[in-house]
Amino acid sequence: MVLACGVPMKIAIGTSSAMVAVTALMGFAGHTIAGDFDVMWVVPMVCAAVVGGLLGGNLSIKTNPDRLKKIFAYGTLAAALFMAFSAYKGS
Repeated sequence: MVLACGVPMKIAIGTSSAMVAVTALMGFAGHTIAGDFDVMWVVPMVCAAVVGGLLGGNLSIKTNPDRLKKIFAYGTLAAALFMAFSAYKGS
């Protein structure tokens, strides 16, 4: 969105976060329907997500937008490579 369409970084991060939230919600619903909901995993994960969100939000406000753009790009690339490797290894 930033490179191809010229969307400002803050808008792109917000949009990406919203897409991740919807994807997570659908995954949660699917696992819950399948009976895979385990409270012993949920509580620590929710705590980690809240703390990470608060820290990340504060850090992103203080970070230079150009540097934030690079961090976001490398993080996204790392996640994509991890998913591709996991998919390849699972085949």
